[in-house]
Amino acid sequence: MRIKGAGGCQDIRLYETDFQTAWQLIFDCMGQCGIEVQQVDNEHHVAHGRKKSMYYDITLRDMEDGTVQIYFDQHKKYIEVYSFRNDTNTMDQFFKFYETRLEEMHGGIKCPYCGSPVQANNKYCPECGKQLNFNKDVIDNSDEAPGFFEAIFKRHDS
Repeated sequence: MRIKGAGGCQDIRLYETDFQTAWQLIFDCMGQCGIEVQQVDNEHHVAHGRKKSMYYDITLRDMEDGTVQIYFDQHKKYIEVYSFRNDTNTMDQFFKFYETRLEEMHGGIKCPYCGSPVQANNKYCPECGKQLNFNKDVIDNSDEAPGFFEAIFKRHDS
């Protein structure tokens, strides 16, 4: 649910994931968006950050049903009554990074050596340090008959 206002914007979204993963991903995604984390309240699960003249408050709430709620508030230092510009690029970028990371984690991409969750573009496992080649290590098509795709997508020239 997005609420746009003069010089700011708020968005609330629900995600199916565990609380600790959700909390850690907030900081990863803030960094990817260029938001400098200025203050963290671990007791209430609120992160405050800044990027240029914009301020960001991100709150995480456990819904106690396997989902978490992220409340994202983007605003200027002072209310701008006559601001007609609604810049939600950083907010959109944050949620795009967040959703991509959750998909990667829920997609079951795991290190073939130690079983830890790994991002698809990693060259090394962050836990065990082994080199990864996802085309070889994770996507194992060895039980597939040779020429399977060629047979299905055979080109028919006239």
